Amino acid sequence: MIATLDNSRITRLLLVSASLVVVIAGLRAFAEPLSAFFLAVLIAICVAPLRATLLKRGVSRGVALAIVLVVVIGVGAALVTFIGVSANQLIRKLPDYEQQIQGLQANVLGQIERYGLSEQATEAIETFDFRSLIPLAGNILRTIGDSLGNVLLIFLFLLYMLMDAPNIPGRLRAVLPSDSRWLEKATDFIFSVQRYMILRTVFGVIIAGFQTVVMLLMGVDFAVQWGVLAVITNYIPNVGFVLGLIPPLVVTLLEHGPLAAVALLVIYSLINTIFENFVAPRFMAEDLGITSLFIFLSLIFWTWVLGASGALLAVPLTLLVQIMLLKGEDGVKVLNALISEKD
Repeated sequence: MIATLDNSRITRLLLVSASLVVVIAGLRAFAEPLSAFFLAVLIAICVAPLRATLLKRGVSRGVALAIVLVVVIGVGAALVTFIGVSANQLIRKLPDYEQQIQGLQANVLGQIERYGLSEQATEAIETFDFRSLIPLAGNILRTIGDSLGNVLLIFLFLLYMLMDAPNIPGRLRAVLPSDSRWLEKATDFIFSVQRYMILRTVFGVIIAGFQTVVMLLMGVDFAVQWGVLAVITNYIPNVGFVLGLIPPLVVTLLEHGPLAAVALLVIYSLINTIFENFVAPRFMAEDLGITSLFIFLSLIFWTWVLGASGALLAVPLTLLVQIMLLKGEDGVKVLNALISEKD
């Protein structure tokens, strides 16, 4: 009897594992359209309060939909235009940094000789051409610009979602009882995502604002662009701060030298630490309920599955899995206990 139960559990575990492999393989195979779909869902959740407010004030569904779409299109068009113009400006500026790169390379070689390091290290520095980073950076910027082509697909998903959104509650009530735990979980998930996005946006703008002022005072090229980049990378958990710091740090190093770069690094880190560790927690009524370790693991996983957009979607998708599939389920209590930050 015991052996039969053990075999049954093993069989169930194998079936679940095989199903997960199939699902993950499917997600990776359709990563591009799925990324657009998930981004559209995230935007729809974020603009839902605006539409609800308009409907409560007596605005018709059609007009409310039109207003929401105009807001989304306006913000999206402004962001895409800003990114495109900034990328082109930076691409044109890259050749101007060639002289600074040559000077930096010569300085590094001088320091190596000064401290008597091995000839192999000197030879390695001489062999590596720092100027090769210029076309590499240009290719990266062009790739980012090409990826903006998914904006149309995201908009189409969003349009149909917003058009169909008023009918979804009625359909769910028709097939689910009023006290269904799935309705409760869906409400909890939507609220958690909205609160997370609001907090990340508010504190991202504040942090980026202070950092932009610092860069402007230091005379760093493209200070405003790096500030916008800091806001965007702020949505990426754990590593977003580093990703937003690298470009202005490199530009500062080339323009103003190592001391200015170190100063920017220290000030940048100080601003981020103060807001993220001391200011932001005071405004958070409750945490996300997910451990920092699992957020980092989810960042790696979703980026691997969906590509670059997975970094932006990591927390919302992890909340989806944690709330909709794991929360309150007896069969996965151990896994939920490892994921959840709450006792």
